Amino acid sequence: MSINPDVNKVKEWILTEIDKQQLKPGESLPSLLSMARACDVKTDDVQGAIHELVTEQIVSENFEEGVRVKQSQPFFYPLDELMSVGQMITDKGYREGTVFLSLDEEVASCDDCRVMNLPEGAIITVIERIRTADDQPVVYCLDKVSENVLQYFCTHNQQTSILKAIEKETQQTITYAETEIETVSYEPYISEALDADPHEGLMLLRQVHYTTEGRPVLYSLNYFKGSLVKFRTVRKRL
Repeated sequence: MSINPDVNKVKEWILTEIDKQQLKPGESLPSLLSMARACDVKTDDVQGAIHELVTEQIVSENFEEGVRVKQSQPFFYPLDELMSVGQMITDKGYREGTVFLSLDEEVASCDDCRVMNLPEGAIITVIERIRTADDQPVVYCLDKVSENVLQYFCTHNQQTSILKAIEKETQQTITYAETEIETVSYEPYISEALDADPHEGLMLLRQVHYTTEGRPVLYSLNYFKGSLVKFRTVRKRL
């Protein structure tokens, strides 16, 4: 927090207006001059307050739209448990859906073989989907399965969790996953599939899922829309 009392005064004024819903998510902040008059401070102090609130992600700022109250993402995806994307969506009261882009068997690439410990030339099931909430795209999913689950998705409810499909077909339990997270600014194919704005960031979860015996069976690349999903975990001090 700033040591300048006038900057803090403006911050508290903006936060109070948001709390009273006088400023709603997505709405533009008043002009610098009007906020300076309302708080009886200099416009430089207003700019300082805005800078701090941008840093704290209470408001967002870009050249085209100016300063707006940040819209909160409706979905939380926990990183400390194996939750399906579908459950993440339904837990918030939305109707989940799936748009299949492709569903086929392919020869595993050398990278797939390395990640899933497969022999050269192994055949894997590759599933490309868009997961939706109330028909709006939320996550682009590219799943690579070391087992043949193609028939399962062709004959069963295609809204089912891929984890459950693998466990049903293999009679093995998936118990943990190794996860890497990285930000992706813009990828034309994926961003367009998610109907994402060119300025909207994506979060990539690269996950390898293992059975109880430690065998990797699912390699997933899930791209989450940054405007809709944020991540949550519990970290303990050792």
